[in-house]
Amino acid sequence: MCFMEKKNTVGNNIIKFRLKTGITQEELALRSGLSQGYINQLEHGKRNYTQKSLELIAGALSVPLIEFFKEENEQVSAVAEDVGIYKKKRSYKKELMPILNDLPEYIADHYLTLLKLELELMRKKKEEKPRGKYKN
Repeated sequence: MCFMEKKNTVGNNIIKFRLKTGITQEELALRSGLSQGYINQLEHGKRNYTQKSLELIAGALSVPLIEFFKEENEQVSAVAEDVGIYKKKRSYKKELMPILNDLPEYIADHYLTLLKLELELMRKKKEEKPRGKYKN
């Protein structure tokens, strides 16, 4: 039996424009009003999109909706994300607080839990770094 690999043009284009904009899935979720899990599933072709969800994502990324349907030969890999966008030190407090205040409590709790887990992982990584030997 021969199985053809299903193309994920829309998902690949969402990834491409999200990375071009320099935002994470979570930030795209906040901007679009959709969940991060839904964004992830759309990007990886595990979930079908609706016109409304694509309109919300297109608006959040400031791209015309039609751009999601354009096929390119180059496949975009989520693994190829530029980690430089995560290293930028910027104060998000002024942006984050009004957003969290406008969210339903259960969603704000979800993001707070994610942030705490991320912080815990960062601290563990820092602690696990092997002590370097003295340089000559």
